[in-house]
Amino acid sequence: MPTLLTFAALSLIALVAGVSLTRLVPGLSAQHPGILALGLLMLFWAVREILLRRRVQKRLLAEIEELAEEVLRLRDQEAVPTMVPGMIDVQPEALAARQPANEPRLTVPDPLRAPAPADDGTLLEAVRDALNNNRVELHVQPIVTLPQRKIRFFELLARPRDADGKAYPAAACLQALDAAGLRAEFDALMLLRGVQMVRKLEQRAKDVGFFLNLSPDMLAQIETFNPLYDFLTREREHAANIVLEFSYEGVRLLDRNGLYRLGQLSALGFALSLDGIDRLDLDFAALAKTGVRFLKFNAGCFTDPAVISRATVDPADLAEICRRHDLMPVLAKVEKENELLKLAELNFPFGQGLLFGPPKMAKAA
Repeated sequence: MPTLLTFAALSLIALVAGVSLTRLVPGLSAQHPGILALGLLMLFWAVREILLRRRVQKRLLAEIEELAEEVLRLRDQEAVPTMVPGMIDVQPEALAARQPANEPRLTVPDPLRAPAPADDGTLLEAVRDALNNNRVELHVQPIVTLPQRKIRFFELLARPRDADGKAYPAAACLQALDAAGLRAEFDALMLLRGVQMVRKLEQRAKDVGFFLNLSPDMLAQIETFNPLYDFLTREREHAANIVLEFSYEGVRLLDRNGLYRLGQLSALGFALSLDGIDRLDLDFAALAKTGVRFLKFNAGCFTDPAVISRATVDPADLAEICRRHDLMPVLAKVEKENELLKLAELNFPFGQGLLFGPPKMAKAA
């Protein structure tokens, strides 16, 4: 096969140069017409492969958009289940009889029925209203390989909207949920949606992975961790396509029990990611032992003198140090081309940010 591919490449060079194969190799067409035909056939397949690869990428994006739209409709399509006050069964018993036995199910405290805290602010009320009226949309943002910029993963993001269709700031929404103690429940609902999308997409593109954001609060308390662990145990067959992502600062605050639970998720086969890293003085060996596989470094930290001054490693050696510990660094929040050029010497294998593609609302194709 390598010989045939080489021959096809030579054929292409010959054609572009305007030199016929019969002149390049005298008597080839007369004595070995089969070889000439095979070379042209290989040339055709090489061009066809390039075109198909581009079409597959476009179709993949369209399929993800369509699947995300289907996930958004799930809540409206499902009947309202009978439930114990203060709890929600995301997959109602009424549907269980007509769904496969292995359909994802997750029982978590209901953020819609939880009592509102005394200091419930305007933004939190708006987010709760968006949840009640199914106005939480899934967005996808690509994570690409560097320097090729080929899409390798997608990060799933939730964006609540008001009645007029205006999106609320994502960071502010999460802060409001954190302040009200509802972040873990919200993330559980988004996790279910993400897993449902992965289950459907796996049938068409098995090599695509998804980063699903979760709150470290789900690891801090056994009451929120047990439902999460049971759910992911049932879904561990999809672990190869799912990366569970937590904020770096949130994981730093976990106690020994929380870190142990983080390791339990890794033991199920799920890769772990830490995002929002804006420092270089990390204990890479300890992170690897915990089961972390991806580290998302904010691009801005590599040009921040304060960060560089307290770094324990040379930024130029960071990617290699990560590889030694089986960690995959991701250059995150890359917004401009010149910013990427300045950081090209870091040799990061993956990148994410507005430069490679902003979070995009998934609409039906």
